[in-house]
Amino acid sequence: MPQLSTTYVFLIYLWTWLILFLIMQKTKSLLIKNTPTLTTHSTPTKPTPTMPWT
Repeated sequence: MPQLSTTYVFLIYLWTWLILFLIMQKTKSLLIKNTPTLTTHSTPTKPTPTMPWT
C-alpha cells in the first residue's frame, strides 16, 4: 500500500472544506428564497375565517 503524502492529504482536506462551505452557502440561499413564500402563503388564509356569514 503506497504511503500518502502530506500535500495530498492537505489537498483533500481543503477540497472537503470547500465543498462543505459551498453546500452551506447554497442551503442558506435556498432558505432565504423559501421564507418569503411561506409568509405570503400564510397571509391569505387569515382573512377567510373573519367572514362567518358566507
